[in-house]
Amino acid sequence: MQTNFLSPVLLILVVTLVLVSVVAIFYLYITAKSRERLALIEKGMNPNLARSNFWLQVGIIAGGFCGGLIISDLFNSRVGPLMGFVFAGAGLVIYHIYARRSKSI
Repeated sequence: MQTNFLSPVLLILVVTLVLVSVVAIFYLYITAKSRERLALIEKGMNPNLARSNFWLQVGIIAGGFCGGLIISDLFNSRVGPLMGFVFAGAGLVIYHIYARRSKSI
């Protein structure tokens, strides 16, 4: 009889802990970002210089990986994940070359 009661309680507890953890991570990320910007302002630096293209790089990795999987599937190859990693790496190399050239111009 305890097993039937314990299972839903445990499920609710796990879901609650996961949601609280996600909210805590976002809160810590936002407060750390705010502190970093305030520290840059106190030093007299431009806080916009600390921006990165993180999400662009994540998109390039995901798109390259998916493109590699699609190409591998078209050729009926067994090395799908390997092709995904190769295409993701190639996409990041191309992005790096483009970013370096655009900054030097």
